[in-house]
Amino acid sequence: MNVTRKNMRKAAVLITAAFLVSCDKSGQTVQELSKLNKQRDSLTVEVANDVKIIYTDDAILRAKIAAPVMKRFPDKNNPRMEMPKGVKANFFDEFGEIQSSLSARYAMHYEREDRIEIRDSVVVINKNDEEIKTDELIWDKKKRTVTSDKPVRVRIRNEKIIKAEGFESDETFMNYKLKKVTGIVYLDEEIEPQQPQLIE
Repeated sequence: MNVTRKNMRKAAVLITAAFLVSCDKSGQTVQELSKLNKQRDSLTVEVANDVKIIYTDDAILRAKIAAPVMKRFPDKNNPRMEMPKGVKANFFDEFGEIQSSLSARYAMHYEREDRIEIRDSVVVINKNDEEIKTDELIWDKKKRTVTSDKPVRVRIRNEKIIKAEGFESDETFMNYKLKKVTGIVYLDEEIEPQQPQLIE
């Protein structure tokens, strides 16, 4: 029997159609495939090294973030990006001038909420030579605010150190307020002024 290309195409279509019909009739195969796809979605991890991210708002540069390792979890219910080996960031004003720099040992970006949790040895230095240290900061990109409910230590130049419980600021860390001041230490010795470090 001679099999032409046309007949081969028809046979292939019929085989495919028969497979789909058999799957739909039982229902089990389709469900199993759906479950498998969901498992794959939740287990898939995208890893990138030496990552740099630029955040803009209405075409205005707001922040640059750099991380040696970034892991993205494309979970449908909770998509997120993890920076497990540290993060550095610069924050800019509307004129593109750097206002502050940040470093920490860990960060997690929750994509749906557009919220970044920055944790572990968080240090911020702003343009006024004020150093802010805490264990956790929450950056709400929608509201363009940075907050913390953890203990905060603020060094204001070589003048004094303020300790507080809780912190709230804009993205530049130039306009902030402390929620509950627990102590103030006045400095006698001069401290070498620091400046925000630009991410190259």
